[in-house]
Amino acid sequence: MIYSNKTEAYWEPLMEIARDELGIESFDEAGAEIRICCVEDIGRALERAYDLGLVVGHAVTRGEWAETSRV
Repeated sequence: MIYSNKTEAYWEPLMEIARDELGIESFDEAGAEIRICCVEDIGRALERAYDLGLVVGHAVTRGEWAETSRV
């Protein structure tokens, strides 16, 4: 699978979650295409990604609110 959005701000934290929780070093089409992962590890990775989304969403919302309150 080839990803063209590797420069997006969320890419590095998601790659870190994949490395830490699933042992995945890259999403590029090199090496093993199939990997066996424990369901618990997948759940933990999804939980971390969800938490990251909440934190980023909260920060963005606060930033937008701060911008509109200055006007």
